Amino acid sequence: MKKLGIFLTAIVLASGLLAQDFSANNQSSKDKRARLKEQRNAEIAMEYAATSNMLDSMSFVLEAYNLRDEWGHLVTVPSNLNFIMVDSTKSVIQIGSNTRLGANGVGGVTAKGTVSNWKLIKEEKHKSFTLFMTVSTPIGIYDVSMFINADGNVTATISGINPGKLIYEGALVPLANSRVFEGQSI
Repeated sequence: MKKLGIFLTAIVLASGLLAQDFSANNQSSKDKRARLKEQRNAEIAMEYAATSNMLDSMSFVLEAYNLRDEWGHLVTVPSNLNFIMVDSTKSVIQIGSNTRLGANGVGGVTAKGTVSNWKLIKEEKHKSFTLFMTVSTPIGIYDVSMFINADGNVTATISGINPGKLIYEGALVPLANSRVFEGQSI
């Protein structure tokens, strides 16, 4: 009987120690999650500020890694040949491929023109942007709408006078850091 009492006392003490350790470990885990959340929020705020600066200065390039048509057909493309560039009031819209066949010498079309109807909407709460602009080129007038996340991921839709849309999915980079190759414009 005495052994049973000692055994039960040992179990009660051990479970108490384990409960304290689990509670401390759980608190440590909560603190770690809170620190990681704060760190991520700080990173998002910095990325949002950098993206906002690019858009305000009108000096950026959307380097696309995917192109999609209005029916949802998706094509992975080289980002150095498929882009939308904005430099102040000038813009270049290009599609290309590695075949090097096409009117622009890089397997597609290059449209160089001027930007008008610029409208930038900043969503502070969601840390995102919506940009609308019109690009007038010798081969057509295009309406471009971009949805931009704080980290610079972009979905841009281009439409013209004729039916059809082309959707660029990619990353927004500063014009100075861009690695695009501009083909010959028409």
